[in-house]
Amino acid sequence: MNCRTLRWFVVVLLAFCCTGATLQPVPSAQAVDTTSWFRLLSVDKSLAISLNGARLSLRGMRIGETVLVPFSVLHQAWGAVYAVSPAGSALTIGSRHAVWKGMSPTYRQGLLDFSWGVAPVLSGGQLYVPLRELMEPMGAFVGKRTSTDDIFVAYSTQWQKEPWLRQGQLAQLETVDLTHTNLKRVTTTRKVVAFTFDDNWDAVAAVRIAELFREYNGHCTFFVVGTNVRSHPEAVRTMARLGHDIGNHTLSHPAATAITDDTFVKQIQACEQVLNGMGLTSRPYFRFPYFADDSHLMGIVSDQGYLTVGSAWTIEDTGPNRSAGLSVATVRRFISPGVIFVGHANSMATYGAMKAVLPELAAQGYSFVSLSELLRGR
Repeated sequence: MNCRTLRWFVVVLLAFCCTGATLQPVPSAQAVDTTSWFRLLSVDKSLAISLNGARLSLRGMRIGETVLVPFSVLHQAWGAVYAVSPAGSALTIGSRHAVWKGMSPTYRQGLLDFSWGVAPVLSGGQLYVPLRELMEPMGAFVGKRTSTDDIFVAYSTQWQKEPWLRQGQLAQLETVDLTHTNLKRVTTTRKVVAFTFDDNWDAVAAVRIAELFREYNGHCTFFVVGTNVRSHPEAVRTMARLGHDIGNHTLSHPAATAITDDTFVKQIQACEQVLNGMGLTSRPYFRFPYFADDSHLMGIVSDQGYLTVGSAWTIEDTGPNRSAGLSVATVRRFISPGVIFVGHANSMATYGAMKAVLPELAAQGYSFVSLSELLRGR
């Protein structure tokens, strides 16, 4: 008996002893956390499958109300590994394992049993796995778009180590109307205001702003530039950890009207990919650098799965005469329920303005909300 066989025998024996009655399949020794990237997997009504917006050649399967996808799709998305032993089957994603035997209607993850509804099916040489029933207990965000009935799964194996990376803005993928472009405010009688901050050139100021809003039990939204995310990943992690929304502001901040459509698409996708590598996403929010847009370009943004977000007012923090005082005066002048302000996390002057104006607005009864909270009516 070689060492590998002996190791397998010992692990199976331990599993048997721990369960006290029934052998549990053991995750394959090859199962590793192959990726921490965020992936968005969707299955439309025709059972076509897309991964991060790219259509795959494989298709899903529907049995009753249950949608199943080929195991190879889960491998491509999150490095899933499948193993079969005399004890049964094991499917591993990152450090989590689903184990079952034969056509069992349930599987075990850790110490808990979950229902498949429909057990995994072998068809055409492919193992098909129930998508929602597997991924929700894994910790994924699973939703259905109200406009199309597409099922989608948003997940990163990094969430297993840092659950706070599971962003609240993902819920907006279910309901956001991508045809409602250039969002500037929402009509409401509630005293809420959405402050948004572009660029993130000054990581120190951005973090101070993020922390300041949480002092008032509030949130804001940061539209980040991909190159700055690469340079200051911890600043973006802090934004996510504190519950703020993160939007897409392109990879390197070009004016969309000055580049080709193909280059514009690559700019959007590259910014998203930088965030994906951290287990994060910018979906579904996008803002044009310099507000250089037109209806054609907004259509491209919608095709990429994003909502174009504008603003009702800028807080005047980018011009040569910028100052905390000027920004505070601008907010005082234009504040109203449901308004979206845009500032820039590019200097401590913007932080100074927020430090001065937030307590004043809070005293007037205003709450500070992210875009997601604004849209869902917090």
